[in-house]
Amino acid sequence: MVRQVAEAPVLTRRERARQATIAEIKSVGRELLAGEGESGVTIRAIAREMGMTAPAVYRYFTSHELLIRALRADVFAEAARAVLTGADDGAARDDALGRLLAAGRALRRWALSHRHEFSFVLGRSPVSPDDACDDEAQDAGWVFGSAFAGLLFELWLTRPFPVPAESELAPELVEQLNGLRISRQLDLPVGAIAVMLSGWVRLHGVICLDVLGHLAFVLPDAEAFFEHELHRLCTELGMADGYRPPR
Repeated sequence: MVRQVAEAPVLTRRERARQATIAEIKSVGRELLAGEGESGVTIRAIAREMGMTAPAVYRYFTSHELLIRALRADVFAEAARAVLTGADDGAARDDALGRLLAAGRALRRWALSHRHEFSFVLGRSPVSPDDACDDEAQDAGWVFGSAFAGLLFELWLTRPFPVPAESELAPELVEQLNGLRISRQLDLPVGAIAVMLSGWVRLHGVICLDVLGHLAFVLPDAEAFFEHELHRLCTELGMADGYRPPR
């Protein structure tokens, strides 16, 4: 059987020019974000950097919120790539626990070298109150979340770890975790998803406090504490012997 390969649609010159302008707008937005933080990302500032008028930029992004959403999706994707690249570079393909540890360290490195970007997507509240229930916003975040979910799934397949039974969890929690399992097609027991969420909250919490400067008054360098939390995570997974300090 010959497999048909779908051909990419041929874009007109106008469509190519539009896509190039959208890419440039987002690129300038990222530069402003990295240099000044989210408050510096305005339609007027982007227009000034590009030599355009603000109304001209609005022809490509009809509101500031739509621009912010597009930038958030790009930054989430970049963070996910950093996590997966860190896993690939930090451990052998058949070392699922080593890959998970390497991914956590890669996220911390990326966050510390991209403080404004991390704060923009992972150290802040949603763009608007409705974003918490917005499918598009959730999908953008899941691009990142799925990176860790995939690594945990690798670990579960090769070295199943102890997880609580559903009867040990609050019914309200089971209902929500089941919803996540179904909507994101996670082939994991609810108890494993609870463990995954617990580990993520712990690592994200340490990274977030570190990036935002809220640990500096007690820990001038939080790396040792982050490693302590990675070791605790390995212990709770029943794999304390698998923890290895960074090379």
